[in-house]
Amino acid sequence: METTPAEAEEQARAQVGKKRSGNGKAVSGGESEHEMHILTERERRKKMRNMFSNLHALLPHLPPKADKSTIVDEAVKYIKTLQHTHQTLEKQKFEKVQGATTVDHEQSIITSPLEAVIESREAYLADHLGSSVPKNLSMAANIHHSLQVPSDCFQTWFSPNVVVNMCGDDAQISVCSPRKPGLLTTIFYILEKHNLDVVSAHVSSDRYRSMYMIHAHAGEASDQFPESISVEEMFKLAVGEMNLWLLTS
Repeated sequence: METTPAEAEEQARAQVGKKRSGNGKAVSGGESEHEMHILTERERRKKMRNMFSNLHALLPHLPPKADKSTIVDEAVKYIKTLQHTHQTLEKQKFEKVQGATTVDHEQSIITSPLEAVIESREAYLADHLGSSVPKNLSMAANIHHSLQVPSDCFQTWFSPNVVVNMCGDDAQISVCSPRKPGLLTTIFYILEKHNLDVVSAHVSSDRYRSMYMIHAHAGEASDQFPESISVEEMFKLAVGEMNLWLLTS
C-alpha cells in the first residue's frame, strides 16, 4: 500500500521518538526536524519510483532499463497516439452510419419508379379492359414490366478500355488508354458522327497513359428520329467504334 505524505511524516516522527528513547538522550529540535525531512524525502522518492515503475509497465515497447525522461516522453506520445486512434475510429463509425443511411435512401429512390410503373399498368388494365382480361395475362404483363430497367436507372457496359454508364438520354463515358496522338479529337469526332453532344469532358494524363471522363447527351437527335434508332443503340454504336479505333490504332 502506498504511503501518503502525512503518513510518512508520522512515521518519521515515530522513528525519531524511538531513537530518542533508545539512546536515553534528548535530541535537539534541529536534529529532529532534519531527520524527519530525510525520512519524508525517502518516502517521496520511493513513491515516485513506484509510479514510474507502474507507468513503465504500461509501455511494453520500452527497454527494461529506460530512464525516467524516456518513460515520460514515450507515455505522452502513446497517449497522443491513442487519442488519434480514437478519433479515427469515431470518424469511421460516423461514415459507416452515414453510408448505410445513404444506401437505404438510394434503394428507395430506385425502387419507387419501378413500383409506379407496375401500379399504373394495373390501373390502366382495370380501367380499360376490366374483368375480361385473364389473370394470367395481367400477371405476365406485370412480370414483364417489372423486369424492364426504368429509364432513370443506370445501364453499364464496359470493355478493357471503355466504361459507359447510361441513364436516360445521358451517358458518362470513361476512356483509359496508352497515350496516343489525336485520341481526344477522334473520340469527339465519333460522338458527333453519332449525333451525341459533349456536355463536359475531364482529361487526366501522365507520361504513359491518358484518362478521359466525358458526359455525352443524346437530346435533339433522339427527338428528331425517335423510331429510326434508340438512344441506347446510338451510344452502343459510338462506344463500339471507339473500342475498334483503340484496338487497331
